[in-house]
Amino acid sequence: MKIKEIASFNPKGKKPNDYINYVDTSSVEDGKLVGLQTLSKDIPSRAQRVIEKNDILISSVRPILKHNFFVGQSIQHGVASTGFIQIRVNNSNVLPRFLYYYLTVETKTQQYQTIAETSQSTFPSFNKDVIEEMEFPNISLETQQHIVDIRRNIA
Repeated sequence: MKIKEIASFNPKGKKPNDYINYVDTSSVEDGKLVGLQTLSKDIPSRAQRVIEKNDILISSVRPILKHNFFVGQSIQHGVASTGFIQIRVNNSNVLPRFLYYYLTVETKTQQYQTIAETSQSTFPSFNKDVIEEMEFPNISLETQQHIVDIRRNIA
């Protein structure tokens, strides 16, 4: 089954009117949120992706830098940059954190980078269809949870 069959990409959401907690690609380093900007004015035009708990953010720009993030906790008024591909799992047979780990292994990052280097944009980048068209492995929930537990204990 393709990933587009188990998740939605860049889902629309209503941005808050008063302020946002903005996650830019530079706010994330190898899975860790290192800077959250609270903005009430001068909000960048790229601040479009309203994020929810369990969303996956994959940087589509310079993927080799690994600016990817799993939203493990709710971020009130959280909005991410369009520099991310936002993925929201919509299948009860897939653990969101497992999909995040699956999409951020080194071989996938290298694949994204190879594709990005052929882009015609100013910076190496790739489109969401690269991930949408990937095959998702047929792995039981129990095995997914086991893998997630192991990965979390290593990190």
